[in-house]
Amino acid sequence: MADVPVGAAPVAPAAPPASAAGTPAGSPTAVVRRPTAVVRADKLAAVNAGLAKLDGSAATEVATAATAADKPAGDSAHDPKLSQTPAAKDAAAPKDPAKPAADEPVDDKTAKGLAAIDRRAKAFRDEQAAEKAKLDLERVELARIKADVEGRGAGLDELRKLAKRDPIAALAKLGLESEDEWETVGRGAYPRTKAGKSDPRAAPAVAQTERERQLADELASLKKGHEELTASLRTRDAQAQQQAYVRDYLDSAVKAIPITPTLIGKLHAKSPEKARQTLLELGTTMEREAMRADGATKYDPAHTPSHAELITRYEKDRRAELEEQGVDVDALLAPTAVKPTPPPAAKPKVTLDPTSTTGTRPVNDKPTRAEKLAAVNLGLKKFEAEQN
Repeated sequence: MADVPVGAAPVAPAAPPASAAGTPAGSPTAVVRRPTAVVRADKLAAVNAGLAKLDGSAATEVATAATAADKPAGDSAHDPKLSQTPAAKDAAAPKDPAKPAADEPVDDKTAKGLAAIDRRAKAFRDEQAAEKAKLDLERVELARIKADVEGRGAGLDELRKLAKRDPIAALAKLGLESEDEWETVGRGAYPRTKAGKSDPRAAPAVAQTERERQLADELASLKKGHEELTASLRTRDAQAQQQAYVRDYLDSAVKAIPITPTLIGKLHAKSPEKARQTLLELGTTMEREAMRADGATKYDPAHTPSHAELITRYEKDRRAELEEQGVDVDALLAPTAVKPTPPPAAKPKVTLDPTSTTGTRPVNDKPTRAEKLAAVNLGLKKFEAEQN
């Protein structure tokens, strides 16, 4: 059975065309399945048509209500549409075949399909609204850029007109203020005058001025680089000094950990780096709290907690956290009983005599053939000695 778009009225299948040879009535015919893409396109078209109808009906109802509000109260009796009761309106209104009746039960599959359609329609509307908002922002930005460019163009045109009328005022408007700048302008402008063109000293003076300006620019660039390098070295030295101070502070804090069992001691025994980082973070927090309590905006060494205060604060906070989790901190810190070391087992004596029964051979492997032969010869010699 071919797929039917959601909300569309079922259509009776068309009679199959008769073949050239003639197909007998009632004989089975081949079922032609439509492509999935085509079926989905038909469903989407049906959904869009249903939404358009809903939007059109809503607009019609709003317009009718507005017309009724504008008319006098006595005209409603002469208007057949306004005089109808709600039940009569519902009976006279044409029914949409794509929309089920109010009392018609909707199965789960249809309800899920309608919900999916609503979600897709909402997502589509949200996407369109986002794109529209983005387009509006781009239009505003383009308008701002256009106004800026037009303003700059108008300002440039005014500056050109001013330069023709009053060059000195135009140069002043461009930012020339110091005497050196005006000296450069004067030396550069003199060779372009009638007197300057006839003066042989004008061109060398302009060249010398250009060299002096280049040297001044290079000197300024070197000075700027030197200042940046000095600032970088100063920052590096300050960072190194800060890191050294933090390292010394943490070393002293670790040395201040009591010998008695403590939570920070157990943490340091398990992970020294984690213990140091924890103490550093807690010390920073205590510094900020001290500055906030004093109302200070700048750091003062008096705000840094001592090592004893830091360890006491950690023990207090960590104990509270563990007790909240139901951990017995005292049992956790209780020293474990040390098992006595058993006495070493007596080692058997070692002998090189392969026939000895009291000692053990230095090698636990099986005796070789040469060792067996040596043991037999040694036994024969002992036996002959006993016989003699």
